Formats: sequence, structure tokens, C-alpha cells
Amino acid sequence: MAADNPYAEQTAKNMDAPWLGGGPVIDVDLDGLRAYAASLAGQQADIAARAAYLRPLGDIPGQAFTGEVLGEADAVRARLVANAGELTVYLQKLAESVGNIGSAARTVADSYGSGDAVGAASLNDVLFAYGDVTVPRPAGLPAGIGTTFREQQSALAALPPAADSRDWTVTANVPLSAYQSMQTATGPNGERREVLTFTPPGGATTVTTTIFGRDGETVSSVTTRTSTRVTGGAEITVQESFGADGRPTGTTETRTEFDGDRVVGHSTEVRDGAGETVHRTVESTDPATREQVQVVSERDEKGDLVEKNRIVTGIATSGGRHQAIG
Repeated sequence: MAADNPYAEQTAKNMDAPWLGGGPVIDVDLDGLRAYAASLAGQQADIAARAAYLRPLGDIPGQAFTGEVLGEADAVRARLVANAGELTVYLQKLAESVGNIGSAARTVADSYGSGDAVGAASLNDVLFAYGDVTVPRPAGLPAGIGTTFREQQSALAALPPAADSRDWTVTANVPLSAYQSMQTATGPNGERREVLTFTPPGGATTVTTTIFGRDGETVSSVTTRTSTRVTGGAEITVQESFGADGRPTGTTETRTEFDGDRVVGHSTEVRDGAGETVHRTVESTDPATREQVQVVSERDEKGDLVEKNRIVTGIATSGGRHQAIG
């Protein structure tokens, strides 16, 4: 005998779908759908922004278990780094999923935006919004809307890999002179990458990375100039980036503070092409206790640099005395 269902009424309501058999129509609340889509877009951006704060979860274990360590400690490090990587991938996929649901809601709203806003919604229109290619395109959907997430991913896959992607296969490293070298690489779809490096004695290192498409046309060209100097107990590295037109696109300045041989501070500042700071990370270490503090600041929508995250690593302990056995 089947067990009694204490929620029979609720189950019946949840499972009831008379519209599948030609029953009542589905009313579309366009304003509600658009507000819902806007809310999900905001959530997607928030998840993507906060995912960057998880980097220390993968970095700190590597810093904690370096050098000659016990096998158990190395196993702990590997597990922590792997877990951090899995969490990062999960959040990336979560952001994509939230964005896709919001896009589907907006597509349904756009499909009926030119109507009376109370017309019956076809189930096929909802399926189309979720990327079903077997159903017809909604009649009211504007012509410029309708690319599915899968189509977008396919379009991106047709583009050459990023300059630092592992998809490139290095084919040659050729010295052009005592201070110049050229590295060439091929992409998975016949693209080509050329990296020209110029390292003059005592000067800044200049690297020009040019990517060509399958048709041989230039897709992108970026030049970086990196220089390092030591001053006042600090080592400062500045990397400037320039576009194909020679205009600056951004600068990253890294500063490492030393107390003798000890590193007591580290900071990174990222500036845009106009020289405005958009990101800053400052790490400090107490010389006595070895307590570490990391502060991350970013530019907000008002253009102000505000603190976004602060991480404090506990004070190092001296440990206890151990008596040898033997």
C-alpha cells in the first residue's frame, strides 16, 4: 500500500500544467521579467567580481608549504589548492548560469514588447529563449536579438586564443641579434603568434606580441615595456602596455619592500591608459610576529578608490621544545 502524501494538495498544484493540453494561457508580466533580468545581471556581475577575492585560497597554501616539507604537508597543500580551483570554476559557471537565466527572461519580454503585454505566451517562445533551436523564432522578437549562449560560445571559439593561453604551440625561438629574439607559435585553428623581445643592456625590456588570424590579417598587437629599479630598500618593477597605435593602455607597478634580506611589504598598483589607478593590492608583514595583512582596493562607479577586501594571516608562533627519543 502506498504511503499517504501529507501534501497532496500542494503536490497537485505544483504538478498541474493544464496549458500543456490546450488549457489556460500563460500571461507574461513584461515589467516583472525585465526587472528580474536586470536583477540577475547584477548578481552575475557581483559573483564575477567577488570570485577574484578567492585567489588567496590558492596562493596561501603554496606559500605556507614551500621548500623541503613533509609529504603529508605537501598532500595538504595539493588538496587545498585543488579545492580552491574547483570553487573558482564553480563560481564561474554559476555566474554564467545566472546570466543565462536573466538573458532568457529578457528574451521572453522582448518577444512580446511590441504587443499588448497581456497576450498569451507560447511555450515555444520560452523554449526559444532557453536556446532550443528546434522551435521557431518568436514573431515579436526584434531582429537584432536572439543569439544563444551556445552560439556566442561558438563565435568566441572561432577567435584566436588569448596571447598567454596554453593553446599556442611554440614552433621556433630565433635570435635576431645579441639583444633581440623572435618566438613564433601556432594556434589550434591555424592562427599565428609572434613575440618579439628586445632586451638592451641596462635598459627596459620591450616585448611586442602580435596575433594573426587564419586569414593572415592582424588581430591584435600589444607592446609591453618592463623596467626594474632598486631605491630606498625597495625593488620597483613597472610594466607599461601600448596598443598598436602606440597609445598607452595601462601600467602595472609592483613594489617589494625589504628589511635586510626579509621581504616586509609588497604592493601592486594597476593604472588605466589615462594614468588613473583602478586597482591596488598592498601586502605588509610584521618583522617581529610575521603577521601578514593584505588590503585590496578598487575604483568604484564614482571613480573613487575604495577598500574591497582585507585578509589577515595569523601571527606566527614559535612552537614548543621537543625532546629527542633514543
